[in-house]
Amino acid sequence: MKTESEMRAELVAKASTDDEFRSLLLSDPARAVSECLGFDVPASVKLHVHEEHENEHHLVLPGTRPMSDEQLQEILGGNSANIWGGPIKHFGSH
Repeated sequence: MKTESEMRAELVAKASTDDEFRSLLLSDPARAVSECLGFDVPASVKLHVHEEHENEHHLVLPGTRPMSDEQLQEILGGNSANIWGGPIKHFGSH
């Protein structure tokens, strides 16, 4: 089972080499995650994807209760996964 970090890395890698996927990830992150990683993100979970530019950088602070790898694996136990379960987490940079 992949960790959240590994899944994020897979999304970034695909977006770095596939312009169509990059556009989808920016416009419809849940659909892009579904297509790339093979599971649906619940409608109650908000994903935010931002591009950094030469003179613009983003810092993302973890939530007050970040999810451990053990908690993530528990959530991912079945075929339908919710990697951003619990408190809303921001994906990527914000």
